[in-house]
Amino acid sequence: MKTFLTLAWIASIAASHAQGFIRQIQVINNQPLIYDIPVGNDNGTVQSRPLTAESSVFQLYTNVPGPNNTQTLTKLDEKTVGTFLPTAGVQILTEDPYFPPRTRADKPYSVRLSISGLRPGSPDVPEYAKTVHTARSYKVYDSTTFQPTSVGGNYADTFSFRQNGTYVESSILQRLPGDNPGAVTGEETFVVSLHPDAGPYTELAKATVQIWPVAVGAIAGIEEGKRYFAVPTDGRFSVRNIYPKSVTYAQVYKGPHVLGTTGTPLPSTVVSYDTYLPQTAVLTLTDLPSVVDGDGTYTVEVLTITPFNNGAPELLTHVSFVLKRTLKVNSMITTAE
Repeated sequence: MKTFLTLAWIASIAASHAQGFIRQIQVINNQPLIYDIPVGNDNGTVQSRPLTAESSVFQLYTNVPGPNNTQTLTKLDEKTVGTFLPTAGVQILTEDPYFPPRTRADKPYSVRLSISGLRPGSPDVPEYAKTVHTARSYKVYDSTTFQPTSVGGNYADTFSFRQNGTYVESSILQRLPGDNPGAVTGEETFVVSLHPDAGPYTELAKATVQIWPVAVGAIAGIEEGKRYFAVPTDGRFSVRNIYPKSVTYAQVYKGPHVLGTTGTPLPSTVVSYDTYLPQTAVLTLTDLPSVVDGDGTYTVEVLTITPFNNGAPELLTHVSFVLKRTLKVNSMITTAE
């Protein structure tokens, strides 16, 4: 009797509406049989080809548009089903609720692994189906385009499980290669499979988290500690690697720099993003004369609000200057006879 499987999928790729397909792979009499099942929508169901082997692998592919009208065939997901196979799920959790998962290079994330269907004491189950293996890999992105490069690999730490249950690993820090841990960008992937040392490799579940660099800001046109006889009008700031979902702005307050001070935001400097890649912004401090009142020391700060830090503003850069518009003239009038 032939068995069929109804497949459901949900695919999400930014700026991609290309058609894809589900590839079904079976091994019968040591010969691979491959079927490609077209899919034309972002989600839906299709019926598989007959399942005539102990297990089948299902891979979801799509063509991702690239520069110069090119397309890259990309595998989005992979699942394996079979008579003796356990089931597994892996979920990556970050402080950012966005899907697919993403985080910042300086922030930890968590992994939740669920395993069911393992039967380690059953004599009817092949030995290779009694152990579940997890591995962690990485891929580095270009720091300008944020597109994947050819740099990638596997981390040395791996774990094996022979019991069903839910396992959670918290406070995982990214380990992408780079001289500055806060400036790296790329992705890390956790793959759950049957133990490769015990039989054929079979992927059961996979989850990936994108890692974006920490934003870096700079203020130009205003010198630290300099005395000005008029409000500086050439001030500007630049920020690169702004987190995809964030609000960045400049604020001013009277007095020297004190971390955590609430100042007056400059409306013309507010820039908000809700997208899928880091951003760059260059803005002028044109509102500065309207909020600076009276002589004294003033501080300009550039702040950003992201899903991290409980939504509190984070300082990117700052500068303090002295405004001295009042001139004191000492003079003496004398008469001569």
